[in-house]
Amino acid sequence: MRLVAPLTAALLFPLWSWLAFPQILLYLYTFSLPLEGVFAVEGVFTLSKALMGLFLLSLVFQIRRPKIAWFPALVLTWRMIPRLRISVLAVALMLWLFLSYFWSVEPSATWDKIQAWAQQLVGALAIAFFIMARPRTIQPVLFSYSLGAGIAAVQGIANYLQNPLSRTTFAGAADAADFAAVVLLGSLVAVGLWLTTKSPWMRWYSIFCFAVCTLAVVLSGTRSAWVAIVVTLALVILPRLGWQRFLTLGLASGLVGLALFQLPAVNQFLTSRITSAAEDGGAGRTAIWTVGWQIAQQNLIFGHGLGTFTVLFGQGVAAESDLESIDTYYITDGRGAHNIYLELISEVGLIGLGIFLAWMWVLLQVSLRQSVHPDLILILKACLLAYLIQGAFLGILERKYLWLTIALLHGLAMMFRGNIYAPAAPKP
Repeated sequence: MRLVAPLTAALLFPLWSWLAFPQILLYLYTFSLPLEGVFAVEGVFTLSKALMGLFLLSLVFQIRRPKIAWFPALVLTWRMIPRLRISVLAVALMLWLFLSYFWSVEPSATWDKIQAWAQQLVGALAIAFFIMARPRTIQPVLFSYSLGAGIAAVQGIANYLQNPLSRTTFAGAADAADFAAVVLLGSLVAVGLWLTTKSPWMRWYSIFCFAVCTLAVVLSGTRSAWVAIVVTLALVILPRLGWQRFLTLGLASGLVGLALFQLPAVNQFLTSRITSAAEDGGAGRTAIWTVGWQIAQQNLIFGHGLGTFTVLFGQGVAAESDLESIDTYYITDGRGAHNIYLELISEVGLIGLGIFLAWMWVLLQVSLRQSVHPDLILILKACLLAYLIQGAFLGILERKYLWLTIALLHGLAMMFRGNIYAPAAPKP
């Protein structure tokens, strides 16, 4: 009987921690995202999904006073509360995706996609509002993701050293392009930590993480990631830095380039990736886009229903004259669009694509002057822009790293200077 009390306390402590500190689950979730494939059982379980479920459940116990009229207020205060416009557009997009079920050419595929989108959207909004309520959690969240991405990047570099001339990845990644997108976010997040931290060791860690993740992006051989990171660094981040920060980040980038050309066969590897883009049309993307556009034109306004692109894709949907001008080697049944904009316009039409682009535009137009964390807003806008660039070549609409970027930027966008976000001190 003497062991009952200690044993009960030991069993209840994790439950109490889970309910009292949901941010711990959020930190674990963001750390696990870059390493998701390592902790996954194919088709059965992923650690990140379990952690997100526990995080959402813990938030239920944080609600002390339910506000019944929150949704009408969300809609009616479009002009009065600009920060909620992002939420309205997100809900409008989800509503349009759901409506596409009623005219879908393959309702079962549409329903599966609706469930996947709903899970991602609910999780993203939950993270956004949690960060708005507890702004001190944003830096630990970024650190957690950068740590996971750094581990993945180190493993990817080690894999390249074992097998030069091959596109590097890491255990559990879907492919090299997915790996590049994961470490790309880690690279830019590391810059955000470097800009905002005051701790010397954290600054050194951030520079190291940036260098490792950037090197891994290059070794992945993913050309869309190369374009994305160059554009965001050169056109978004570097021009807004002071000259000291500009020189420091430029020096770090130079050291990455110097380290890159010390690796075996890297010149031949990079040359082959660049020249192959013109030879095979970007791994057949131009051919895929030609057939995909034929699909989109059949119902340009409303689309064929969410999740139907892969169902409709094949040689049967394109005119013979179009097939004569492209390499049909890549035109096989069930191929993805390799372009999020083509995918959206073919599945949910111009209306769905317009709502999505309006949502992204509002996120990218978040003011730096009125924000609580202008440096982090800048970095997360660069991350979102990088993914929108990659989205022109990859199908990343359901990737969790994209939704995490949206969630973090959404949460920071809802903060304004002059508002009190921390709990007020108790009165004596």
